[in-house]
Amino acid sequence: MRKWIDVPFSINQGTPGVTLGTATAVGSGDGVTEAKLFEYLCPVGLTVVVLPIATLAAYLEDNEVAPAECSAGVAVRIVHIDSAGDITLNRIVTTYATLKDFADQNMLKRFRDKFAVSEKEKLICYVVPENAKSLDPTDSRFEIDCRRVSKLLTV
Repeated sequence: MRKWIDVPFSINQGTPGVTLGTATAVGSGDGVTEAKLFEYLCPVGLTVVVLPIATLAAYLEDNEVAPAECSAGVAVRIVHIDSAGDITLNRIVTTYATLKDFADQNMLKRFRDKFAVSEKEKLICYVVPENAKSLDPTDSRFEIDCRRVSKLLTV
């Protein structure tokens, strides 16, 4: 009989398996080209389950000379990529305005469907910096509220 552990989990900038994207150049945004905010690679032996009630929150900062919060209309997309890298599914396509309130649970963006990110699969967040702006992943922050499921160790 297999035994599993299912506990609350959060994917954020400090989570093992998360790699932050590279800051884009000052003023390089064209309002079309995506920049990577982060990539999460699910480790071997773990499955992350995202429920329809799971939330995504983010604070996005630009990489300008005088850094500031990105504009509300900036496009944000979370994609799920299978372990072979062959299949990519959009899990959230939205604007920054729907993500930026960490405190108010009623304002946070929620995932539509339940899905699992299994070992060696990826979640990647892309942001489209506005015209003449940029993105600085190291000064931005984010959080995906989810569940972590792993096999119980037995002797």
